[in-house]
Amino acid sequence: MEQSEEEEKLWNFSFILMLMINSLIFIGFTMMTPILPKYAISLGAAMSIAGLVAGVFAITSITIRPFAGFATDRFNKKHLLIVSTIFLAISALGLKISYSISTLFFFRIIQGISFSISVTVINALSTSYMPKKRIGEGIGFMGLGYILATAISPNLGLEISTRFGFKYVFYLSCVIVMIAVALMTMIPYNPPNKKNLTANKFQIKINDFFAKELVIFAIIACLFTFMNGVIGSFLALLGDERHISNIGYYFTINAIVILIIRPLSGKLLDNKGLSIIAFPAFIMAMAAALLLAISTSLWMILAVAILYGIGQSSLSPALQATCVKRLGPSRVGVATSTYFIGYDAGQGLGPIIGGTIAGKFGLTSVFYICGALLFAGIVIYYLYTLKTKYKIVNEKLNNN
Repeated sequence: MEQSEEEEKLWNFSFILMLMINSLIFIGFTMMTPILPKYAISLGAAMSIAGLVAGVFAITSITIRPFAGFATDRFNKKHLLIVSTIFLAISALGLKISYSISTLFFFRIIQGISFSISVTVINALSTSYMPKKRIGEGIGFMGLGYILATAISPNLGLEISTRFGFKYVFYLSCVIVMIAVALMTMIPYNPPNKKNLTANKFQIKINDFFAKELVIFAIIACLFTFMNGVIGSFLALLGDERHISNIGYYFTINAIVILIIRPLSGKLLDNKGLSIIAFPAFIMAMAAALLLAISTSLWMILAVAILYGIGQSSLSPALQATCVKRLGPSRVGVATSTYFIGYDAGQGLGPIIGGTIAGKFGLTSVFYICGALLFAGIVIYYLYTLKTKYKIVNEKLNNN
């Protein structure tokens, strides 16, 4: 059994250490996100190819996620985390030396593989240091790393690339991620019993890679994060197209909103369940998509940041925590990876499909598509809740 699993205090040393590591990984990674399409265009790529460069990362992550979840449940989590994060740092340097689109694709794929494994492990391992009754709240706080990253990194990356050049963004990213690696050596981790671990390695089933009972949550995550992928990749280009200066403040305002809402949503999930979070979150996100389609000034962009921030900060951790709770501690790796398959699919398809649509019809049409997908998401979740209630009623009638 891993250390601190039964601790009653959420804010223990191990949990705080995991928060710091998670924050550094996301800070190092997200500072590259808004500059990659511009970097690809500077190398001669068309808009559609620039979107593909941004999106191939997440498509790679989707492919790797099932194996990452399997490895997380079967192997030494600490060793797996350190090795994958080192490769994440190496990929940042690789992007710096990429002077052709093919090389850029290669290191972006390496980045997708290493980031997928690293994030899957750190999310699974962090639950070992959370009290069982506060997993929703704990996962909500774990997202603070992402929040801090989105508050600082995208704007920082854009600013550094504008003043000093793209290569310094990649250098800084590598340094920050390697600091996270150094902190990983301090993680107090006791691996599972070696005899049981060895025996389990050779008992492989489909459910070890993907939890089919969680597919609905993966689909919902995909539909929701499609817009997130579009915003992360094309917001800077939207600012250039519509002559909106300081558009990078979107990320700062969005992060502040998430910082306020996310911890509260975890407690709400633990006490009230998923539905009370999901429906308002989708409505907020749809409003943000429609507003972004017509935005012509900074204040409208910042309003989008608030609306989408509320939806994003409440639904994403709630979905992840629900997946972990459904499968329990023994399958936390596959629960985490199944959720992130959907999450990554949206993040990856957003830039790829969005780039193709934008190249033919313009960026405005992309945000209307985002709104339509979010509407589909709320319909799918509503039908799922009806099916669940119908099943519960039938079971009660059969028992009587």
